[in-house]
Amino acid sequence: MAQGSRDDSKTYLVVSHCNNLAIRLLARSIETQRGVTCTAITRDDLFCDQIQDDLVLINVLDFPSAEIERLLGRIQERMPLCRVILVNADRGDNIFFLLNWPVVKGVIYQQDNDTLISKAIDVVCKGRSWFPRNYMDYLVRHRKTPTRCGHVFESLTSRERQMLDHVVRGMSNNEIADALCLSTHTVKAHLQSLYRKVGVKNRVGVMRWVHENHLEEEGQ
Repeated sequence: MAQGSRDDSKTYLVVSHCNNLAIRLLARSIETQRGVTCTAITRDDLFCDQIQDDLVLINVLDFPSAEIERLLGRIQERMPLCRVILVNADRGDNIFFLLNWPVVKGVIYQQDNDTLISKAIDVVCKGRSWFPRNYMDYLVRHRKTPTRCGHVFESLTSRERQMLDHVVRGMSNNEIADALCLSTHTVKAHLQSLYRKVGVKNRVGVMRWVHENHLEEEGQ
């Protein structure tokens, strides 16, 4: 994004230790290039009520891959509208499996310069994705399997899976309530939980999510 251009969302850089020169320089570069505040926070500070649909940058140098995956799982469950970019990735690291989480919208290499980093963030903030070619190749090879939503589907409760099935069938709230012997209020509560976990806002979003992840083809 050109200097002076602004974005309404906030940017958070998740690190293990905020008082680090390299991290301060990265945050300052983002602020200078994009004209927004970039706040370095620890993973424990990430899950606060103020952070919901903002941009989250995770410094992969600070955490083991397994820990990043657990962190992404919590983000997907509690803040599914967040956009996550994995920064400082090593070209030799195999972290393709982290793309299984739908909240991950981009990967930035350690070697990327300030201009490229700014462009990547701009692209993601506009609702698109920014992945190096080898990551894109991985996504293309796996686009016919529900890899990007596998963990999300597994996190759904049995009741939420019932809601998903009935929504896909085109049933209304009243019809779902009658079929499951529930009140419409309870149905609405389960649907809201489903929307939150899947990362959508309504039934249309659920249908799009199912179609994009080919769940109807997998029989899930």
